[in-house]
Amino acid sequence: MLAKAKNYSDTDKPVEYYRVNRLMNYLFASVLLTFLSGVLTYGEKFKLLEYAFSYIGMLRTPNGNPNTIAFLIFLTGNMFNSIICFKIKNLYDKKLDRLIFEICGIGFLMLMLPCDIINPVHSTGGAMVFGSLWIFSLCRIYEIYCSGKDFKAFIYFLLLNITILPYAYLYFINSPVQQIAQKPAIAGLLFTIKMVIGEHINNHQDENLKNEVLQ
Repeated sequence: MLAKAKNYSDTDKPVEYYRVNRLMNYLFASVLLTFLSGVLTYGEKFKLLEYAFSYIGMLRTPNGNPNTIAFLIFLTGNMFNSIICFKIKNLYDKKLDRLIFEICGIGFLMLMLPCDIINPVHSTGGAMVFGSLWIFSLCRIYEIYCSGKDFKAFIYFLLLNITILPYAYLYFINSPVQQIAQKPAIAGLLFTIKMVIGEHINNHQDENLKNEVLQ
């Protein structure tokens, strides 16, 4: 157990982990508010099971209606998300973590391009966001495993992939039902990230408590 704990690593200073957690909370809130606000201001009735999250950023709805307000909300939300990712990147020293959030930040910028105008670039941005956050989650889950919490690591791994991988497969084969799987995938990804970050904060608190007892 102690040997595993020594392999545990993240940001060098505990205070940086709390900053990452705070910024992640902003990111989650921004994604949720962008979606809800976009749905409420959409140029027509938003069909939750048929329309992708990206439809909020269309210049015109599938039926040809103007979608100006929702489009502007989508632009603002993704710009804010990108800024958050670059701020998180600056909190990390490890090259992999910095690269992950740099890719994620660029991906959010690419998402700003309307999917009904420049879909290949928009789709690439979405894949960059999903892929980078998925890799980030896997890295954090592995560190939880290395800290000795094998069962929790397995549960988080299962929760992450049981929501992400089906959507990734349906997206890859361009299945007509991929949009149904998209929302659970987003929810599962964000929830897992939140849980693993909370787990790491608890680990930091436990380590600090042990150090105080030893002193």
